[in-house]
Amino acid sequence: MYSSVTDTCTEDKLDAMLLHIESTAPQSRSPHWAPGWRGESEVALLDAIFSARAPYGGPTSGVRAVVQRWRSHRGDNRLDDLTTLAELTTTPDLLVEILSNRQLVPGNSRTKGAAAAVAAQTLVSVGLSRSSDFEQHTEYQFEAFCAIPGLGETTWECMLMHLGVRTDTAAEHLRSFVADALEPLHHDLAAGIAEDRSPLILAAAVHALGTDLASLEHAIWRYQHKLRRPKKPQSEAALRPTG
Repeated sequence: MYSSVTDTCTEDKLDAMLLHIESTAPQSRSPHWAPGWRGESEVALLDAIFSARAPYGGPTSGVRAVVQRWRSHRGDNRLDDLTTLAELTTTPDLLVEILSNRQLVPGNSRTKGAAAAVAAQTLVSVGLSRSSDFEQHTEYQFEAFCAIPGLGETTWECMLMHLGVRTDTAAEHLRSFVADALEPLHHDLAAGIAEDRSPLILAAAVHALGTDLASLEHAIWRYQHKLRRPKKPQSEAALRPTG
């Protein structure tokens, strides 16, 4: 394992990182360069559900249009109370109407609007109603969420990503991206360098690009998940719902 304590983000590492970003998830083309929805649990949940297996859209279309419709309905600038979505569990068609979106969840068991209401109700029932609650989430809460038909680990990870909570899985995606960027320079040492130096290299890239860390991490996570997600053993995949 690479473990130099003197190495820094040298110019060649930064150049390799910037080249990899530009070739895989460039700011000019990727719709995922956004900092997420920290402090807004309602929006983070809606984004995670409505972006599943669907084009993300632009600033006024797709997922962000759904978010804006919910924001307009709520008439509140900070949407951080999942009980407001959970209350619509008995009237899911009303939420579909509010969001003006009839997409179905993976598996087509229900609309994404209905799934959002059920998910909110489930999260509230296990003690997760506001964004700050997710900082100390448990395996039990994760399993309760993933048991909802049409949702799953990916939706959970996406929601936490938007809330600024980085799981071990998310951190591994970021390290893998850095390792891929450095592989042409360092070959067998790339993974070790990424393990030790990913935060430093990501911070240097943020500065060079004039962006923020949350936006860069979101763009990287989306790329890694959709195009480079590590394959799980079949036995494990069979036990975990997707979405």
